[in-house]
Amino acid sequence: MRSAPSRASDKNMPNVQKENHVSPFAVTLYVIGALLALMSVAADAFAAHGLVTMAPAMEQAVVWFKEGANFQMNHALGLLIATVVAERLVAGPPRAVLRLAAVSFGAGAVLFPGALYSISFAGPGFFAPWGGFAAMIGWLLFAVGAVMGMSRTAGSKGGGSNV
Repeated sequence: MRSAPSRASDKNMPNVQKENHVSPFAVTLYVIGALLALMSVAADAFAAHGLVTMAPAMEQAVVWFKEGANFQMNHALGLLIATVVAERLVAGPPRAVLRLAAVSFGAGAVLFPGALYSISFAGPGFFAPWGGFAAMIGWLLFAVGAVMGMSRTAGSKGGGSNV
């Protein structure tokens, strides 16, 4: 395994990994995020090209599918970004919190849009609030993990700013 070239900024950021190593956990999250994004594009295309004639909710189904696809794409990207940021950090609490954010984004990107897709065909939608809650927890954890990562880096330098 090759190490990434050392940069001057890395010396000022001891909380950032110096190697280009991707954990199996991150690879799993990257695959999940990519598949969620793919399914989002497929759902949006289905909404645009044929859903209205198939779904009992007709025009409303198209609206729900487009909302679901948008939510799914946004949170698939959130999952990928949280994973990229987490993988830049050394093992520790900030990295763990960012990984939890990514998992929460994944849960939200399945549950909330899944409920919208389901109600478009007169199925159950009771799990929509769980998906919305998971997404909100993901954004909260992302913010907390970012602050924790910055604090640890700043604290290890004696409290200085990394701006």
